[in-house]
Amino acid sequence: MLDQLLNGVLPVFGIGALGYVFGLRGTFDFNMAMALNKFVMFVAMPALGFQLLANAPLAEFNFAMLGGYFVTEVVMYAVGFLIARRVFKTDVMEAALLGLAIALTNHILFVLPIAVTLFGETAAMPIVAIISMDGILIFSGSLILMDVLSTKGASLGHTLGKITRNPPLVAMVLGLVIGLLGVSVPTGFDIFADFLGATASPVLLFALGVILSQKASGARAMLPVAIAGVKLVVHPLLAWAIFAGVLQLTPEVRNPAMMVAAAPCGAMCFMLALNYGVRVDAIARAILYSSIGSLITITVAASL
Repeated sequence: MLDQLLNGVLPVFGIGALGYVFGLRGTFDFNMAMALNKFVMFVAMPALGFQLLANAPLAEFNFAMLGGYFVTEVVMYAVGFLIARRVFKTDVMEAALLGLAIALTNHILFVLPIAVTLFGETAAMPIVAIISMDGILIFSGSLILMDVLSTKGASLGHTLGKITRNPPLVAMVLGLVIGLLGVSVPTGFDIFADFLGATASPVLLFALGVILSQKASGARAMLPVAIAGVKLVVHPLLAWAIFAGVLQLTPEVRNPAMMVAAAPCGAMCFMLALNYGVRVDAIARAILYSSIGSLITITVAASL
């Protein structure tokens, strides 16, 4: 277990910690973090989404596991939305992103690098499958939802135009089409997109660390605690009940998927909040608290 912590979890977590230190020192500030976030949203994330879906081995995915995990995501999204909206009285867009923070775990930026480091790319296949499903269904659906909510009162044509011009969404659709058709991506473009996509995780984690270093309001202190608690406790328990109890998956499929369920709140929600003008204090704190807690939960899941 100590090996998983020292050689897999902490190195990735350390990138966010580095951003936090530079933020405290004043080397990077909120506006700089916003610029980094925009780079991820409009440049790195489209490249990463395209690469992921264009090269995803869809025929090798375990669809029983994917179906079970999708059920946990729907339940967790509903729980997070209701906690934020009903208990803490947030607005709809913030509640939607807090629900998404629980459902869309920090797998592509946090868990996948850890799993590949610890077990290799082949053993991480269930995680790649979940990331692909989330890119097609959860993240794309969230982009559409945020575009609809942010253009409330606008014409249908304006809303649809904004959706069809959303860079990550367009890139993922193109990647999915290429993957389904089995078209080979030219080598030069594949290298270009791979280099760009590889920057998404470290840059966004660093920007998140900078944001977290800024002075936070003491209001709504329990909201991020509640969201992080649901993510790290309820989500893994629900996933275990479905994977081990209902589906009775083999450890080779179940355990990597459990690492995803035990992962912290998704940093993509932080990226979306900044780009859609949604309040970020609770989202950022939920990611921080769950990231710290996941040093234990992911380590345990990786050791199953």
